[in-house]
Amino acid sequence: MPNHVLVPFDGSPLAERALRYACAEYGSESITVLYVVDENSDETAAAGWGDHPSEWDDWLDERRDHARDLFTVAEEIAGEKDVQIRTGVAVGQAAEMIVKAAEEYGADLIVVGVHGQSRLEELVVGDVARTLVRESPIPVTTVRESDDR
Repeated sequence: MPNHVLVPFDGSPLAERALRYACAEYGSESITVLYVVDENSDETAAAGWGDHPSEWDDWLDERRDHARDLFTVAEEIAGEKDVQIRTGVAVGQAAEMIVKAAEEYGADLIVVGVHGQSRLEELVVGDVARTLVRESPIPVTTVRESDDR
């Protein structure tokens, strides 16, 4: 049984499902919810900052505010199972930052949501969950999206 579970959380239904699973299965353990600000994949990155350093700082502040909003949702989900969570924000490439955060927080399990994909999609489309499964030094539990959409 893990002692500390890390759940990457971006507010998507898939991330919510992974958090619900983690709370149900490991609620008596320590759970940290992590939001990663990834300038390469964040939908606001291109419009959020320019060449001036203050624009970058303002954009990062806005993304941290966004993370706080997401953590409110995460706390509500955890509250459904009467589970207390910790939260954290990392800035960088998502998979790399999740592995680094797991080490920093002392996590011994990562729980992440995955989309059901065809074999062709798996070969063509790269995603954070697949990278974590391949490269994480600690176990990764994947939670598939629900078929009852």
